[in-house]
Amino acid sequence: MRISVLIPVYREPKFLADILAKLLKNTYPDKEILVIIDGQTNREIEQALEPYRNKVRVYENGARRGKANSLNFLSEQATGEVLLFLDNDVELPEEENFLSQLSQEIAGYDLLELSKEAIAQNFFSRITSYDFLSGSILCLLVSRIFRKSLFLSGAAFAIRKETFQQLGKFSRVISEDWDLMLKAFRARKSYWFSPRLKVKTMTPTNFEEWLQQRNRWALGMSYWWQEILKDIRLYLKSLPIIMNILLFAFFPALVGLLLLRIHFFSWILPLLILISQHLTAHVGVSSGLYLLSLIGLLLQGAGPFLVSLVISVTTFFIFSRLLKFRFSLWEYLLYSLGYFPFLLFFYILYFVLGKLLQPGLDWQME
Repeated sequence: MRISVLIPVYREPKFLADILAKLLKNTYPDKEILVIIDGQTNREIEQALEPYRNKVRVYENGARRGKANSLNFLSEQATGEVLLFLDNDVELPEEENFLSQLSQEIAGYDLLELSKEAIAQNFFSRITSYDFLSGSILCLLVSRIFRKSLFLSGAAFAIRKETFQQLGKFSRVISEDWDLMLKAFRARKSYWFSPRLKVKTMTPTNFEEWLQQRNRWALGMSYWWQEILKDIRLYLKSLPIIMNILLFAFFPALVGLLLLRIHFFSWILPLLILISQHLTAHVGVSSGLYLLSLIGLLLQGAGPFLVSLVISVTTFFIFSRLLKFRFSLWEYLLYSLGYFPFLLFFYILYFVLGKLLQPGLDWQME
């Protein structure tokens, strides 16, 4: 099985040189590496590419065409049966059999998502890095239970070339990765999440970078919901799978609220509410319920609230060990009790005030 690695570069090479060095050291024999420079090249990009120019295939757009267009073009040049898409801000592990493991993991599946841990560069990025842990937990559980998904992080994933072509490649939208996953879901393509193939990715180090990222994510999330509602008849045909995913995410919270209503075992709310709300963070609907859950726990008294924290911390710590992610008790408490509820206010401001709060988005789609 030939694996084609596709890497887009725009303005900054970031980890490009490190990615190329590790891929070329990889022992997998049947591979090819394709790099595309979106827009004008520069000294930093050329310096990163110089040692590898005769070992990889490099394409230059000359003018900016956008990530979706660039990767679609690159996929047409690829000769592999499997396409591995890597953003150039991804840090690969020091494993020479990385691609061999990938070829084993994707066997029997159409799409394979790689586990992504955030690179914690400072205090800000250490707190927000738990977004990646909660997202990985959700993807792991969904893939194991349903073998399908409604969302995908395009920073590092593999897909069979035949499947990619059948799905019409990337669409020219703000969230081309989530859109691709919706198309794969409609076409009943199988999905697998691999904790064994873990990469690291850059995360915002300050509020300005975070706002840029969240602006893009919120726009993508809005488009994602619009697509689901627009083709609701198609999704109704697969209603059992969709309902299973949603019920899996929200059932603990619903049961917890019911138990609270009938004053029965209310101490179990953390397991039933706090954790479930974290796991639904990436569909953009959980921050409000999470904040209400915190308030509900506090109204019960200090005992249930403290028990909730113990259960929540323990659960996420166990998953961090299974996924081999970093974990700090104090960072997680700040994330859980401070940062995550703050997201509710961000989304309210974002969707109520709209474009007045949106920073300039450096993203090309056409």
